[in-house]
Formats: sequence, C-alpha cells, structure tokens
Amino acid sequence: MLPYKVIMWGGLSVLTYVYVVGELSHFLLGIVSRPMAQEIHYGDKACLPNPEVDLQSRDCQDIKNVTECELYHEDDFTKLCVWDYSGLGIEYQVLAGPAFVAVFTTAGVFIGFLADRVNRKVVVSVCCGLLCLSTGLMGAAVSYWQLVGLRMLMGAGESAFSPVCSSMISDMFPESQRAMALGIFNWGIYFGYGLSYAVGNFITQANISGLGWRWSYILTGLLGVLATILLLFVPEPVRNSQLSGKYIEKHSEKPETCKEECLSTVTTPPAEEDLNDLASPTSSGSRLGLWSGDSGLKQVLKSLLTLPVIIIAVAAGTRHTAGFSWAYNTQLYFSTYYPDFNLGLWVTGCSIIGGSLGVAVGGFVSDRLVKRIGLRARLYVLAGSQLLATPFAAGVLYFPPPGAFFSLLGAYLFAEMWFGVLFAVILELVPATVQAAAIAVFLFVMNNIGGNLPVLVDPITRALDYRSALLIMYPGGYLLSSIIFFIASFFV
Repeated sequence: MLPYKVIMWGGLSVLTYVYVVGELSHFLLGIVSRPMAQEIHYGDKACLPNPEVDLQSRDCQDIKNVTECELYHEDDFTKLCVWDYSGLGIEYQVLAGPAFVAVFTTAGVFIGFLADRVNRKVVVSVCCGLLCLSTGLMGAAVSYWQLVGLRMLMGAGESAFSPVCSSMISDMFPESQRAMALGIFNWGIYFGYGLSYAVGNFITQANISGLGWRWSYILTGLLGVLATILLLFVPEPVRNSQLSGKYIEKHSEKPETCKEECLSTVTTPPAEEDLNDLASPTSSGSRLGLWSGDSGLKQVLKSLLTLPVIIIAVAAGTRHTAGFSWAYNTQLYFSTYYPDFNLGLWVTGCSIIGGSLGVAVGGFVSDRLVKRIGLRARLYVLAGSQLLATPFAAGVLYFPPPGAFFSLLGAYLFAEMWFGVLFAVILELVPATVQAAAIAVFLFVMNNIGGNLPVLVDPITRALDYRSALLIMYPGGYLLSSIIFFIASFFV
C-alpha cells in the first residue's frame, strides 16, 4: 500500500486538476464569444474593426449604424470596419449567466445532500464526466439553443466540484493543514480562469482544421476525460463523522484525525458489522430521511442559520460580488480605455501567479495562527487580506497598462487569500455529517449574490462613469467585505 502522505497529496493534486478543468470550461465562453456568435449568429451586431486589416481602427466602435460602418474606409478604399456579431447582447448574457448559474447553484445543493449519503468519489466522477461531455459537445453545436442546453449541463457537472471535493479534502487532512490544502485546491479557480484566456485566444487563432473556436472546447473536453480517468485512482476518505461513530464508541479508542486511519480506517481490523458501518455513508442518521437525522435538511439549516455563519455569508457574498464585477468587465474595461493594448498573457499570468500564491499564503498563515488564537484567526486573515487588496485593486483602475497589471498582481495576491480560508471556517462551524450539503447551500447563497449583483455596474455607469462604477464595485467591495469579516470575528 502506498504511504498515506502520497495518497493524501496525490488525491489533492487530482481534485485540484479537476477544478482547473471545470473553471476553464466555465470561463471559456467569455473569450470565444465573438467568433462563436459570428458563426452561430446570436446576440447584438456592432461596427467592428476589419480583422483583415493590419492596423485596427479605434473609430469603428463609435459608429452606430450599418451604413456608415460599411462605408468607412481609407483613401485606397480599404474597408476599416465591418458590421458583424459582437458576441454581446441579451443572448450572450443569458448564456454566460442564468443558463449556467441557475443550474450550477441549484444542482449544487442537491448534489451536496447526495454526497453526504453516498460515495463522494463516485459523485465527483459522474459530474466530471458530464462536464467533459457537455464541454466537448459545445464544439459541435450549430444553434444557439444547443449552446444554452449544453451550458446548463456544464453548470450541473461543475456544481459538485467545490462542495464535494472540499468535503473530501477536509477528511483527508488534519485541522493544522486543512486551510492550506483547501487553498491549494482553490488554485483551480485561478489556473482555470487564467488558462481560459490562453486556450480561448491561441487555440482559436490556430484555427486547427478550420474549426477555429470549436477546438478550444474540444481540447478542454479532452482534458476533462483525463480528469475523469484520474479520479478513479483517488480513494474515498473515511468521513470524520464516521471516525467518531459506532466503531469508536464500541472500542473506546479514537484515532488521530486524518492520519493513515482516514483511508484504511483503523490499524486493528474491526468486526465485519463495524466495517460495514464505517464504509457506508448511509449507516449514519441519514437513514432517517432528507429532513431529520444527523445529515438531514433540518441539521443543515440549523448549522447555517447561526449568527456567525449569516454574517460570514454576507461578507462572502460582498467579496464574491467584487470579484465577479472585475472578472465580467476585465476585457471590456481595457478595450474601452486602452483599445490598442494587447492583453496577451497578462491576465493569464496575473491570475495564475497572484491567485495561486494568495490562496497558498492565506491557508499557510491561517493554519499557523489558528493554533495560537483559534478559529477567530481565520477571520482576521479574511479581513486583513481584503483590506490589503483594496489599494491594489484601485491601482488597477488608476494606472495605465502595463502598470495596471503589476497592481492587479498585488490585488490577486492579497484578495485571493480568502477562498480556502473561508471554506476552512465553514467546515469548522458545521457538523461533519452535513459538510458537503452545508457548503453547497452556502455556495448557493454566495454565488447568487456574487453572480447577480455585478449588474449594478450598468446603472452606476449611467449615473457616474464606467471607471467610477468599477471603483465602487471592485475595490469598494473588497473594503466592505473586510469590514464585515472583521465584525464576524466577534461572534465565533
């Protein structure tokens, strides 16, 4: 048998890779939307720079009708602009938002409850298979409604990754390493988001076999197939709730949390009936039904409807709103104010380097402080990290590129310390029997707040201007979440 540390860190690596593929699939749409819309025909049309001309004209975006757009040319009658699908419009907004988020958040709750009752590795493997299948089929879609249906399936597939994998990681690692492990897992967000720019731009430009953007989805789907295969080699960890269950009571001997016993159960072989109890998640109070029992809905709501968790949920929703307000507007912001600047790999590098370092540092620092101060230390890390990120986020909107990207790197470094630490807090505040379900419900609330409130950027822009709107929603959101996280520290 492999050493436990190899199994533990190998399992974490596979689950992190699964998350990378999920986030790559999620954010790829925003990168390839324009060529996709021009081929499938959906969304708004606009006057765009002629892609066949070397020097892209800034004037095209100011032309609002097809006649002027088609007649705009140089002295040698070279057309500088074309009237074509822009990749934006209500159809795009539905495809990017509700089609994905509605299914993602709703399915996540049901899958979270399911994962508290059945083998979690099986749940993640099935959902990963669904994700890679629907992602690959996006590359074969020929109509808008096919894209909507496949986007919904992608949301259902990815919905299992965060709650179920977080629950598995919580049972793999001891408390002293849990936040760091969850932070590493959440590297998947930044690697996936960052890679979406590289895959969406470079693979599309390569135009493999004349398929353009389609190969971006096909390649991502193939990466998902590999993720599904790797999941077969990840063992299902024994739940912490089971380690303190029937077998422990009978033998009056509790093994250390998440050492070799987490996967091999105990060093002394238990009786057959005890082994069955430890091996089956359904052996707990979950048999009593969805509402009652140790893992029922009643227990989930009881664990979440506490003052500390409610305050943390408000803070997390505020922080998520700030992050999505920037993510949804990154490309558009630089296109509006700096249209000649080529983003290239700037966003990819800032996301991967800054985000990955941030989650690792956040987990490491909070794991060290929690030994001295207790759970409250994690909330201090959450509050302090968002406070430190605020001036860097403001600098992104103040400095022109490339200086803006050095500020963005600092913003990611501090702001992204939050995700792994946040889930470590939630996992420590709720009973082990409802961890996956509790995280799923928490994510449902957080994602619906963070995924929908960025629409306020538009009315604020109309009242003020675009940059001011982003200043309020992006660094302003960081600052407000910092204050609320700090308030929460007084109630744990």
